Amino acid sequence: MRESIPATLARFTVRSCLKPALQPSFPIPVQRHWANIATRTLSVPFGVRFSQTSLGGVPTEIVRSKSNAGSEGAVLFVHGGAFMIGSPVSHRSITGRLARQTGATIFAPDYRLAPEHPFPAALDDVLACYRALLAQGYAPERIAIAGDSAGGGLVLSSCLRLRSEGLAQPSCVVVISPWADLTLARLAPVANDALLRGAWLNQGAAAYLQGHSPRDPLVSPLFADLAGLPPILIQAASEELLRDDSRRLAQALSEDGVSVIHREFQCMWHDFQLYAGLVPEATQAIDEMAQFISGNASMHRRAAA
Repeated sequence: MRESIPATLARFTVRSCLKPALQPSFPIPVQRHWANIATRTLSVPFGVRFSQTSLGGVPTEIVRSKSNAGSEGAVLFVHGGAFMIGSPVSHRSITGRLARQTGATIFAPDYRLAPEHPFPAALDDVLACYRALLAQGYAPERIAIAGDSAGGGLVLSSCLRLRSEGLAQPSCVVVISPWADLTLARLAPVANDALLRGAWLNQGAAAYLQGHSPRDPLVSPLFADLAGLPPILIQAASEELLRDDSRRLAQALSEDGVSVIHREFQCMWHDFQLYAGLVPEATQAIDEMAQFISGNASMHRRAAA
């Protein structure tokens, strides 16, 4: 299977313009600045509006379709960036499309980043946002949680925390190439990941953990008992270092009785979904995410009827 011409061009852009900055030899503030510039070239859909708020004390971007007339649904989207970089702005190509296609209100927390704020700061922020949505009157069955890469790992860890605290799970979970094992002991043998380097992932793990065990299930959900989690959609790419985290996670979820769909896109790279609107494969991936979220919300509405 061959990738589309837009995918080939996007891969070249990622490899030549973004990947060079994501390495330990660059100070983290430089990485953040470079990534912010690079992601501003991504395609943000028309018909979407962005605003700022505070959710549970966490600065949060609200994303709504202009046709949204007070939808009861919400999606909490947790951005990736190896716990060190990224922001709600860097992921608008995803959150904007999810808002337009699901009709839900998207809440994207600007959670605290490492190394200034190590574990469990980011996890605490995500949980604070979820609790705030509950306090605002969103029913758990009308909330979905989604995230990419490190954000995907935080989403899974958040569900584990919800379970341990006896709080209701969201209707469903969507994770894009989740970083689910911070030991980094089983990176995929992929030589051509257009974005990720093993050294950079090691830098992110060290910045976030700062001596904490990478085998803690709240850090690396692959070491957790996953029973009781809501339905999960996992998307990953065939040509990325974190590919096998998704494969192992799908197997573990299935063994623990969790409903899981694992979709691996061939010839794609880590976080290619950011290129939705420019790359057909990425647009298709976001469409599938939106359908999964809306489908689970529809099932809950029918059950409540």
